[in-house]
Amino acid sequence: MNPLPSKHPLLLFRIKALKRRLWAAGAAAALGLHFQGCAVVQPLIRDINLVPLAEEKAAGEKMEAEIARQMKISSDLTQQARVRKIGQSLVRVLPKREFEYRFSVVEDPSPNAFTIPGGAIYVHTGLLSFASSDDELAGVLGHEIGHAYERHPAKAMTRALGADYLSRMLLKGQDSLAAKAALQFARGGILSKYGRDDEREADDIGFYLIQTAGYAPDGLLRFMRKLMMLSRETTPVIFRSHPPSEERVKRLEDLLAGRDRPAGALSRRS
Repeated sequence: MNPLPSKHPLLLFRIKALKRRLWAAGAAAALGLHFQGCAVVQPLIRDINLVPLAEEKAAGEKMEAEIARQMKISSDLTQQARVRKIGQSLVRVLPKREFEYRFSVVEDPSPNAFTIPGGAIYVHTGLLSFASSDDELAGVLGHEIGHAYERHPAKAMTRALGADYLSRMLLKGQDSLAAKAALQFARGGILSKYGRDDEREADDIGFYLIQTAGYAPDGLLRFMRKLMMLSRETTPVIFRSHPPSEERVKRLEDLLAGRDRPAGALSRRS
């Protein structure tokens, strides 16, 4: 694996995000010491991923097997090939790959997609119907790759189920723990633990990836606008795991117009 260039925009982005979170954790720790309590400190410390990469990969493999048992993988080979082709075109422009990214289509009418620890990304058949073009689908997949790249699923799992859950899941005879985690990811329960910064990071990385890979840069923005319109009519599963907001739409509009840059560090060219 090639080392990440020291001035690559994604590296600068990750450093900036980590500094922001460390600063927040440090400030909270100071407050916690002052008030002799840990309630303020714990959520912010948990925002930093402490799960070893090898452990995350192994846990992801177990959950992937469970999802194959619990959900119906689409038999439409054309759909599967389309999603994998677009997904891998985005993966190829990542500056580094800690995972072997995998893409699968599952039978579900809701316009949703989700990512589990270890780089496996799932797209609902309902999302393929909802997305109007390859550019919009690329925007969604770029967002999901952003979550995997920043290892948000493992962090969300730690927040939802406890810091040692992944470790216990890898023990012999603990398949029920993997099944529970897989089901919660599929239903959006764990993904609802994504924080505001997680969604912002995934949006920024998705915006960067679709531009670098040659897709229309407004693909994610167009999809997000459609979700906002849908939210006035219903509340599908995707809103629990990836809530759209006026703030996120406005930020994507600013990025597209050049009024802002991803995390103040990402640029259109690496």
